[in-house]
Amino acid sequence: MKLKIILLFISMMLISSCGFKLANLQNNYNISEINTNGDKRINYKLKNKILNSSKKGNDNLILINISTKKEKNIKEKNIGNEITKYEIIITSNVEFKKISENDFNNFTVIEKGDYNISKKYSDTLNNEKSLINTLVNDLSDEIIQNLSLKLNDL
Repeated sequence: MKLKIILLFISMMLISSCGFKLANLQNNYNISEINTNGDKRINYKLKNKILNSSKKGNDNLILINISTKKEKNIKEKNIGNEITKYEIIITSNVEFKKISENDFNNFTVIEKGDYNISKKYSDTLNNEKSLINTLVNDLSDEIIQNLSLKLNDL
């Protein structure tokens, strides 16, 4: 008898749903202009990826100002006091404005990662470049997501 009640309870839990729905995160904006300051390479990649997410022909025009800052810190040293690992922190302050309205909104996105020092200097530079590319891709995805969320709320 107890087994039937337990099986009935478990099946009811599996059959019923909570009604959770995903948010509609469509990019319903058109970027008219992006102004950047800070690290040029990071800004160039960010600008291109964000412009690709924009929908052309949409009436919802926005103006974006992006200020990026890259910090390179020592993360680890070995017993001989030689650096073995660096940490890179990229901070982006994004300010955007709907052209039809006059209020500015802003948010900050931070991405961080670390890379190892190699015996060859060229390998160390390649490690740093690949980490920066990964961080910029993650940063641009988060900026696009935040823009969609904030513009859908307005």
